[in-house]
Amino acid sequence: MTPVPTELKHRRNPSEGIAEFSPDDIDLRFPDKKLVGVDGMWYDVTDFISKHPGGPIIEKFIGKDATAIFYAYGHKNWVLKQAKSVGRYIRRDDAIDRAFEKLRDELTDKGFFITDRTFYVKKISFIAFLFAIVWLLVTQFSSWYLHMVAAVVLAFFWQQSGFVMHEFMHTQVVKDFSKDRYGGMFFGTVCFGISAHWWRDEHIFHHALTNVVDVGTRFIDPQMWEAAWAQNKKMFPFFQTHLQYWAIKVQHFTFVPCVMFIGRLEIVLDSFVLQKEGRWEEWVGWALHWIWLSFMLSFLPTWQETITFYMVASFVQGIFHFQLILSHYCKLFAHLTDFHEMSWYQYQVESNMNIECPWWQDWYYGGLQFHIEHHLFPRMSRNKLREAAKYVRPLCEEFGIDYDQCEFTTALTKTLKHLKVTGSHFKLDPR
Repeated sequence: MTPVPTELKHRRNPSEGIAEFSPDDIDLRFPDKKLVGVDGMWYDVTDFISKHPGGPIIEKFIGKDATAIFYAYGHKNWVLKQAKSVGRYIRRDDAIDRAFEKLRDELTDKGFFITDRTFYVKKISFIAFLFAIVWLLVTQFSSWYLHMVAAVVLAFFWQQSGFVMHEFMHTQVVKDFSKDRYGGMFFGTVCFGISAHWWRDEHIFHHALTNVVDVGTRFIDPQMWEAAWAQNKKMFPFFQTHLQYWAIKVQHFTFVPCVMFIGRLEIVLDSFVLQKEGRWEEWVGWALHWIWLSFMLSFLPTWQETITFYMVASFVQGIFHFQLILSHYCKLFAHLTDFHEMSWYQYQVESNMNIECPWWQDWYYGGLQFHIEHHLFPRMSRNKLREAAKYVRPLCEEFGIDYDQCEFTTALTKTLKHLKVTGSHFKLDPR
C-alpha cells in the first residue's frame, strides 16, 4: 500500500484499520468489555457507564446500535472522540430510519431546536402570576369560596411548574444540563414539590425504552409501572399476589379515581422514597417547598379548611396526570429483544398517541398533546411541536406507520376499554 503523505494523514477515515464484527462476535472478541454502537462504530464504554450523565440507561444498549437515541438526545460528535473505538459494524439499512434522520437534520437546519427565550420568559411570568393569585386569595381574603378558588389555581401553578421542569430536565432551555438542572430543581422540587432528578432519572429510561419490558432482568419502563394495574399482557409476569390479581381485574374501574385522588400523593412520595442517589440539594429544595407552602397555609382560619384546601389542589392536579399517561397505556409494548430489532423512530410513533386540541389549548397540555413528536425529538421545545407535526404525519403516512391522534375523551375511552380487555386476560400463572 502506498504510504499516506504526512500532510494528508488527518484526512484518513478513522475507521480504517479497525476490524469489522457483528454484535454476536462481541463476547468472543471482548469478553470483559461493554461496547455500544454509534454510526457503525463500536465504542468501549466499560469505564464510562458509572460516569454517564444519563445514568445506567446505557447498559440496555450494550452490544446494540444506539445511533438513533444518541442523536435524539442531542449528543455531539465530540462526545464520541472521548471514547475508544474498537471496531466497526454494518448498520441496518432501514428506509424509515433514513427518512426520519433526514427529517431531523432538516428541522435542525430550520431552527426547530433553537431556544425561543421570549417564549420561556412568558411561561415563567405566567407561573409567577398564578402564584401571586394564590397568595393574594389566601392571605388577603377570608372567604371560604375564594380560598377554594385559590386551591384550584395552586393546582394550575403546580401543573405549569411541572411543564417547565420537564423542559429544563430535557435540556431544552439553556441547552447545557449543568445549568438546566438548576432550573429543573427550582420548578420541579421547590415549586412543584417532587424530586426533579428522580423524575429525570426515570424519564430518561422512559424516552429511550418507551413501553419496553424485559422479564429476565425484571425491567419495565419505570414511568409505565404501577402496582395496581397492568396495561399490557407483557407485564403479567411482574404481578404475583392475589391482591394484585383482583386489582387488575377491576382496573378499568379504579384507573380514573386512582389517578385523580392518589396521583399527586404517590408521585411526591415516590420521588423521594425511591431515589437511588441521596442528592442533598433535592432535600433542600423539598424543604423550601414545604416552607413556603406551610407558611401560606398558615393563613387559613382552621385546620379543617387547610386540609380541604390541600386536598382540592391535589385532586385538581391529579386530573392533569391523564395528560401524561393516556398517550401510552393502550399503545404498543415490546420485549427488550424485540425492541432492538425495530426501527427506533417507528417504535416511538407506534408506542405514543397524540391528543387532538386547538392551538389555544396548547398552554393546558404543555406540549404533551404532541407526544409522538416529543418522543421523536425530545430536545425540541413545546412551542415548535405543533409545526413539527406537519412534517411528521405525512412521513408516517408515506411509510404506512400508524399515526394515532384523537380527542381527549376518545383517548380516555380507548384506554379504559384496553384496560378492561387486558384485565380480563390476566392470570396469576401466565403459563
